[in-house]
Amino acid sequence: MTRGTIRSRVEYYLDRADLRALIYGWIEDARLDVALKGNFHYLYTEACANTVASSATYSLPSDFLGHEMVWCNNKKLARMTAREFDELTETDSKSTALPRNLVIEDGSTVSQTVNAGPPDYYVDRGMNIELYPTPDAAYVMRIKYYAQPTAWTTTDTSQDANYDYITTFHPEVIIWGASLRGAIYLDDDTKVQKFEGAYGNAIQEMLRKEKDFALEDQHPRMKSWRDYDLTTFKRLTRVNT
Repeated sequence: MTRGTIRSRVEYYLDRADLRALIYGWIEDARLDVALKGNFHYLYTEACANTVASSATYSLPSDFLGHEMVWCNNKKLARMTAREFDELTETDSKSTALPRNLVIEDGSTVSQTVNAGPPDYYVDRGMNIELYPTPDAAYVMRIKYYAQPTAWTTTDTSQDANYDYITTFHPEVIIWGASLRGAIYLDDDTKVQKFEGAYGNAIQEMLRKEKDFALEDQHPRMKSWRDYDLTTFKRLTRVNT
């Protein structure tokens, strides 16, 4: 379903064709809200950048929604919790500290004597990531993540032919999401109650269908250490250090 058709439906449900510019904004709000409800394959993308020597912190892309995976020079970095990362870097920064080794795979050992070099680990700091060891040179860093949907920003009919995965397969979610926002704007309690229920039901139906799609496309795969955070990995392998 195109944006123009969705806008027409929302105008009908609100009985307010004079709110067209606002309705376009409500459609955008609903698209972003829906994107936060699940991991949709059409939003999975990749960004690349080069590290800078002696710089450990890097900003995530401005359209970042979550679930990043990070590579440096084609090596996938192990994600750490903030506590694990801070304990590791604090230990390594003290010359008098006992050696602390975290071995995940061959060639991926960090100890107190290694504070700079090709990164092995990263930690999520909100809209930034921090690498360890601190890069000692320029490395190609790739980040795979879920992004915000491409915005349809115009408030006229020039983008009414636009459509995406959600508006094609789950248009009712956007229709009810935008209608609910319109009802709140109009302070229409009756319509708010009606649209709120319809929106919630549409989201549940969308998530059910997406789960079915994922199961149909699923292939057996053996898990590896990359599927676990370090705390879980150490617990499963009974590593206490």
